[in-house]
Amino acid sequence: MPNPYVYAGQIATADQWNAGVPRMVTQENDQTVNSGSTGTTLVNSEVTAQLEPNALYKYELFLSYSADGAADFKWAWSLSGMLICSFSLANAASLSTASVNDGGSVIMRRAAATTNRIAGGSGAANFHSAYDFGTLQTDAAPGPITLQFAQNTSSANDTILRGGNQTRFLYQRIR
Repeated sequence: MPNPYVYAGQIATADQWNAGVPRMVTQENDQTVNSGSTGTTLVNSEVTAQLEPNALYKYELFLSYSADGAADFKWAWSLSGMLICSFSLANAASLSTASVNDGGSVIMRRAAATTNRIAGGSGAANFHSAYDFGTLQTDAAPGPITLQFAQNTSSANDTILRGGNQTRFLYQRIR
């Protein structure tokens, strides 16, 4: 176990051991945006966490969403006082609506911290998934990290971040 470092003769505390326990934040409710609400402007989701200072974390984000093929789904991280190294996997934009179970193009990328990630949609009734994972390194005074989302292209049709335990953010301190 990489955290905590315990040396011979040292007494480990509960805080030290608990620091390495994986944590999970879920999106409890569906959250909807469209051109009549926020459109392409990123909005905060329910997925937010306050991380400890001077620490290194690994994280995984399991996204569940529905989006119109014209609007697609856009997500980003709102964060301060930390560095993020993010890798993401998502459906390519403009998915076919013929069958959401058919294979299709996938975007695999290493986006910069301030770069939006885009995932394709095929209708508000279809559930899609995207995956974001990487590391977070905090400084001495980190702010919260919050998942934000929006439509990539403004549309009157709904774009939905799915809740009810479908969108999950797992994080674990590793140093």
